[in-house]
Amino acid sequence: MSFLSELLLRLGKLHERTAETPLFNPVFQLGLEISRRIENGSLTLDQVEEIVATLECQSLQARAVRLNRLVRPVDQTDNLRRIAGHGSSDFETFAARWQHPMLNVVFTAHPTFLLSRDQTAAVAEGASSDGTRTGPVCAAPHGRDTITLDYEHDEAMTAITRGLHARDKLTAELFDFAQMKWPERWREFKPLPFRFASWVGYDMDGAPISDGPHAFDIVLLKRQHASTAMPQAWPVLPRRYLLN
Repeated sequence: MSFLSELLLRLGKLHERTAETPLFNPVFQLGLEISRRIENGSLTLDQVEEIVATLECQSLQARAVRLNRLVRPVDQTDNLRRIAGHGSSDFETFAARWQHPMLNVVFTAHPTFLLSRDQTAAVAEGASSDGTRTGPVCAAPHGRDTITLDYEHDEAMTAITRGLHARDKLTAELFDFAQMKWPERWREFKPLPFRFASWVGYDMDGAPISDGPHAFDIVLLKRQHASTAMPQAWPVLPRRYLLN
């Protein structure tokens, strides 16, 4: 049995004690036992480093597998058609279904603190495969990125841009479906399947990376992003608005 397996087994045993003593902390107790082994020389810092690397690798692999399970790659064309036809018994039902957002998404960059950019890209690549090619995930550099407000904003805007592109494709498919099924009424259709927003840059809670002038810069950058995102959608949607 490896030392890591031994630690996990010990953690499971310690966790059983919480049934009798709810305030007992098995993680704290295991940490105390590990520190004692380091002090008496039965556990070296090199071994600790190896354990941490193994656990990090396993967690990245698990994250890629879970992400694959949640958003498993499918044929986009077939998927959009299935979605567009959902709730299409009559025009009123169809319009009511798609003219009110199913989800209001507020993007924050805080989760990116947990992974480096290279690790994030590696997890996404692993999840985009069949969910089994997770080995390369562990090879990604794990050095921490410098966290700034600009970094947070860039990450949030990148996520929003991807969301907008996906929404544009879905909206185009919805227009196609409505035009085909209700040729006399499809122009009444005003779809809004999702809303996207970000609060990055607005929190004035004393964080050293956030101040008034910088927050105002973020507001201007968001307006610039919105003004450039709209023209990018025009090639996707123009024929849906033809009036002849």
